[in-house]
Amino acid sequence: MFTSTDDAVDPTRQFFRRRRDIQGIRALAVLLVLAYHAEIPGFSGGYIGVDIFFVISGFLITNLLVREFDLNGKISLTDFYARRIRRLLPASLVAVVGTLVMSRIWLEPLRLGDLTQDARAAALFITNLLFASRESDYLQSALPPSPLQHYWSLGVEEQFYIFFPLIVMLLLKIQRNTKVMLKIGLALITAISLVLCVALTSKMPSATFYLLPFRAWELGAGALLTLVYTQVQRTNSVLRESLGWLAVISVLVTGFLYDSRTVFPGYAAVLPVVATLMMIASDDNSRFGPSRVFEIRILQWVGSRSYSLYLWHWPILIVAKAANKTDLSAIQVALCLVATFIFAELSFQFVEQPIHRVPNFIRSTQRTLTFGVVLIVIGLVASLITAPTSAREIKTIENQSSESTNSVTATTVFQYSDDQLKEFLNRASDIASLPPDLEPTLVELDADEPEIYKIGCHDHDLDEPPQCIFGNPNSATSIALFGDSHAAQWFEPLRRVAEQRGFKFQTYTRSGCTPLGLETGVIEKCKVWQQNALQLINDKKFSLVIISGFTNPEDLADESPDGLINNLSDLHAAITANGQNVLYLADTPVPQLHVPICLSGNANSVQNCTFLREVAFNPQTYEVLKGVWSSETSRFVDLTDWFCTAQICPVVIGNMVVYRDISHISSAYALALTNVLQREIDFSLKN
Repeated sequence: MFTSTDDAVDPTRQFFRRRRDIQGIRALAVLLVLAYHAEIPGFSGGYIGVDIFFVISGFLITNLLVREFDLNGKISLTDFYARRIRRLLPASLVAVVGTLVMSRIWLEPLRLGDLTQDARAAALFITNLLFASRESDYLQSALPPSPLQHYWSLGVEEQFYIFFPLIVMLLLKIQRNTKVMLKIGLALITAISLVLCVALTSKMPSATFYLLPFRAWELGAGALLTLVYTQVQRTNSVLRESLGWLAVISVLVTGFLYDSRTVFPGYAAVLPVVATLMMIASDDNSRFGPSRVFEIRILQWVGSRSYSLYLWHWPILIVAKAANKTDLSAIQVALCLVATFIFAELSFQFVEQPIHRVPNFIRSTQRTLTFGVVLIVIGLVASLITAPTSAREIKTIENQSSESTNSVTATTVFQYSDDQLKEFLNRASDIASLPPDLEPTLVELDADEPEIYKIGCHDHDLDEPPQCIFGNPNSATSIALFGDSHAAQWFEPLRRVAEQRGFKFQTYTRSGCTPLGLETGVIEKCKVWQQNALQLINDKKFSLVIISGFTNPEDLADESPDGLINNLSDLHAAITANGQNVLYLADTPVPQLHVPICLSGNANSVQNCTFLREVAFNPQTYEVLKGVWSSETSRFVDLTDWFCTAQICPVVIGNMVVYRDISHISSAYALALTNVLQREIDFSLKN
């Protein structure tokens, strides 16, 4: 991503000095990323800056390798890796250590455990593998992001550096002169990677975003440009200049139009990649091309510090937000960006540059490789800065906060009368500190998924829903639960109702598969599953079908009411066609913050995590849902009054944490509403 052009031992040093415009393109890329992460209006698609970096890296690294082979008849892998170590590891390690220190002071305690793992992965440049395994959505994550999450792109590049020189060396040895085999080989790898990326982005969003096999085509595109660069430069200069300006405009427009809802990378990544190729290919010595702008002093300054800017901006923004305990104001964001530039300049002057002037490292590849191993070990040891935060430490925070609590506490029964729950809710605003008998504890909330997850009944991967039956399988009264994870969150109380009433209870739920039928399209992997689930439900003809689903107020704000009504009406008709009755449970209020993490940082100021009732819903969507599901064969049930007062929605009610993450309710509070649900089910069955 940030290949050095100043390394004294690079065989391409003079070539890269001439291409000063590439430094300006780097500046454009890093400024896009900074603007995106700082949430500056107009840059919702600024994440494409990383794709620009990928293309530049493929172009520069291939130049370096091919020219070295042409000059020496071989490629020294040890020299290559030594240069990467000098260029990337020192600044990266300093940023990791700085991030750990800041996080230990200001980050919420519950986030530090994962950060320890992230720091170890960053030291080994495998952060992308870690986030892919967690299925972290970079653009629409339900979790507060890690201060080291941006290291995923460095992981992609480092893994590329491991394999790519070997491939280039092998293909060059097969045919030394014309490089035909190298062109064919790289073109084939690039094409395969692109096809896989496009085909699997909607089905495997985390894998295609984070993993090298699905990103290799972006680096490969830059590599292929290197191999045909001479021929490109022979084409009409006016055409190249015009395409160069078109590319700049395309990048800016893309940065404006793309957002978190864009299916990315996939097809959407092709535009910024092609635009970057066009910017690089435009005549770097032209009078009218974009290179004239890219070579201005301020962009050269930013481009030369792009690596350090990238390393520091993200942890500064994330830790500042955690320390502020709320979203940053415009002035605070500006101060964070100023701090980013200061830290980047210090890193550039005292870490990046000096390392290239140490003769022992420049002259000795062995010393550099040893130095790299030492840096990795230091990074692994440094991760222990945040390691002491454990379940025991969080429990200590809870116990300390409980010494002065003035909350109304409840026994661990999880099934209360209406009067009891209303008392807990009405007095929730008086809770200052976490109750001594908090249920579940903050640490336990991380694993507080309903049992339907643990027994394999909440389907994630299969097109055919599993057949899971609870309660009395021979009962004449049968109930089905259909929807996504926001339907599955009601599993525990619904199973208890089925057991108490002697009903047959079956589940058809899958994460991410909303039953709302948005006009923008249900996730591709959900379509077949939903059709199969509906077919099974209709075949069994249940006494009552309970439906629920996630209704993110932000995502649905721009949804066309007519399109939403039509799709919901189709679902209503399909599920009631054979006489089945439906109970539609309106979604629970959306906190829009990760409740356990917020509470871990506000153990003695619980009300800092409380949110306003008015921001937890999209009124337009609510009215559409109510209109569709209020009919002779269906009931619309809204339980919001059991979560919120007229003004606020508490996150601790009685001694119960209401939410287990950013949107799902805890099993403890779901069970507390067992009587409420039982009453609604009985009413629906009677009518």
